[in-house]
Amino acid sequence: MLVQDIIKKTEGEFAEKYANFREFQYDVKYRAYWDKCMEAISNRDLLLHIVFANNLFEIPPVKTFLLYYRKDFTVITGRPDARLDDFVKKGIGAFWGMVFRFVLDYQDKKSVSVSMSEFFGVKTATCFGMPRGKITLE
Repeated sequence: MLVQDIIKKTEGEFAEKYANFREFQYDVKYRAYWDKCMEAISNRDLLLHIVFANNLFEIPPVKTFLLYYRKDFTVITGRPDARLDDFVKKGIGAFWGMVFRFVLDYQDKKSVSVSMSEFFGVKTATCFGMPRGKITLE
């Protein structure tokens, strides 16, 4: 699958698939978070690491994403602990749900505990399983 196709499908279908998070994509107040998510899927190497961590170690994409951009999120939030409000946490989760479920075509999901309560304020995140086919990114 081409990274450009992942970007196009995510941008084009997110608001339809996750109508409750439409403003996460379009409201200027959440733009920095949306842009950071889009930056992550635009970076083929990072996206491969996120898929690998999910598939092999059952590390949710949200966790890998947040830890990779930890310094950026301290700037975006203006907080040293980068604590995210509930809508942003759920919006980021919806974004990665879109990528894994509707773009990469994973069939299974499960909520797992993540140790990010003190930084980001995230307690659980979704890990994805059973992709319909082998995931290759070009």
